[in-house]
Amino acid sequence: MSDVIRISKYGFTATIRPEGAQLISLIAPDGREVIWQGDPAIWADHTPVLFPVIGNCKDASITIGSKKYPMNKHGFARKAMFTPAIIGENYVTLELTESPETLKMYPFAFSFQVTYELTEKGFVCTMLTENQSDRPMPFCVGGHPAFVVPMEEGAAFEDYQLVFPDDEAAENLLCPGGQLITGSERIAFPGGVIPLTHAIFDEKDTLMLSGLRSDHVDLVHRRTGHGLRLTCEDADVMAIWTRPNNHGNYLCLEPWVGQPGGVKESGDFTDKPHALTLQPGESYPFIFEAELL
Repeated sequence: MSDVIRISKYGFTATIRPEGAQLISLIAPDGREVIWQGDPAIWADHTPVLFPVIGNCKDASITIGSKKYPMNKHGFARKAMFTPAIIGENYVTLELTESPETLKMYPFAFSFQVTYELTEKGFVCTMLTENQSDRPMPFCVGGHPAFVVPMEEGAAFEDYQLVFPDDEAAENLLCPGGQLITGSERIAFPGGVIPLTHAIFDEKDTLMLSGLRSDHVDLVHRRTGHGLRLTCEDADVMAIWTRPNNHGNYLCLEPWVGQPGGVKESGDFTDKPHALTLQPGESYPFIFEAELL
């Protein structure tokens, strides 16, 4: 892949692909790969960026004003070609702006910048959305990073658990088959712990947690405590997913401002839970961080 961008710092090496502004590799100081390598037989992606919608939309469209526009699952940014804007020693910023193709789906002039910055323990991802049109612009935004699990030689997926800082409870949004939200269920995590099993995802497809108190979650081996921490202060929903019935060696931790469409919603963007609106000239930074533990 001759068009990829590589940055190295603090013992880490990151590889970023302009198509979809995806971080496709993160080699840790100990030489191991942190990011899922996208096996097409299981799930071909790595770290999709989600904009301007999250998940599927009702009737595969969004309504702006009184007009309907076609919209694919998770929006168009994850398949779009970004332009490298700035490349520094330990960071890279890529930018997507409106085009004739995006205007058919989303009738706004915008700048959507994705920055990956290496840190001493991992990386920070910043998604900066700016409304460059002359009217209010609704949008949703989110990350979809997939991390290799198991992370240690000789370990299994089931040796890992998710750990919140304290007891947690949340509304788990029910989205059968990853399609549209049909309702929710209240679930609690005593001690803040979710033991990982593939059976969870075979049954539920996705844990789509709304209303968490915590701003971070640790994905760690239950005996060694080694793993990673994902932090996001602004996420309204944290989705946890690996493809059901495939049992791949990865887990996605997805911080979202937004959520998939619901069977009862109108389809109008103003009805979407957690959707944000930028006035002309306004911008919004969405930031999450992954740190190795």
